[in-house]
Amino acid sequence: MTLKRFYTILSAMILLNLLYGPLVRATDSGLACPDWPLCHGKFVPEFTFQIFMEVGHRYYSGILGILVGIGFVWILKNPETRKPLGIPAGLSLLFLISQVILGGLTVTKLLHPTTVNLHLLNAVLLLSSCLTIRLLIPEAKNSTFDTNKRGKYYFAIVLIVVLYQLFLGGKVSSHYAGLACPDFPTCHGEWFPEMVGTIRFHMEHRLFGYLTALLVLSLSAYAILTLENPKVKQFLKLAAYLVSIQIFLGAMNVLYHLPKLITGLHTLNGVLVFLCCFIASFYHFRTNKEEAH
Repeated sequence: MTLKRFYTILSAMILLNLLYGPLVRATDSGLACPDWPLCHGKFVPEFTFQIFMEVGHRYYSGILGILVGIGFVWILKNPETRKPLGIPAGLSLLFLISQVILGGLTVTKLLHPTTVNLHLLNAVLLLSSCLTIRLLIPEAKNSTFDTNKRGKYYFAIVLIVVLYQLFLGGKVSSHYAGLACPDFPTCHGEWFPEMVGTIRFHMEHRLFGYLTALLVLSLSAYAILTLENPKVKQFLKLAAYLVSIQIFLGAMNVLYHLPKLITGLHTLNGVLVFLCCFIASFYHFRTNKEEAH
């Protein structure tokens, strides 16, 4: 097992957990275990479907936590990897600790919306830190970060906007606002309904989603027309395809009244949009060391 393969597998496993978590939410299993870290006072409780979903998510997350810790020790023990990978490895451990705390608070605070939203956002940051390590392993020797790249603010704005859109999606879920507008593309037959109650959460996510899609599509066009790095173009093209699928999945969520699998895929696909923009940004801001000097 090489370090590169280890972080490839770990990143894929964390991404899978970002589907598992929303499915726990979609099946109303979040409070199947009212205590934490045990479940009804037991490490292995008597299983119902909802307890299986919640406990399974805990066990799987626990395995991921162990793997993140192993990766951190692996990187720090090796002098060759400590310097180029030490910072993202440290961040991965920091996000892991905060994820464990937020996971416990999610239960003890009875699915408080802010805690649930931060739990999702922190999971994306944990994945991003592990993915950064995976991307750096083959790049660290030959290239370096260069922040003086054309379009740097464009890339930064798109990353922030997509991440904030994920946060807004978490607000819709945690406030049970997914069906506050039962029709699409209008809301109760209106394009701009009164922004009150759960309708506000739903419409904020929907309207900001249009802005997010526009920015991702325009950045993709910008990269295709003006940039040279093929990897940047490739991942932004993929982001453009995925953001189109995201709008379709959002519409299906509303029109078919939040089917559980579609709800989970909507979250997962949103994370994939962010990851494609993140990977494109990573390669955009890398410069060959010889060219840098």
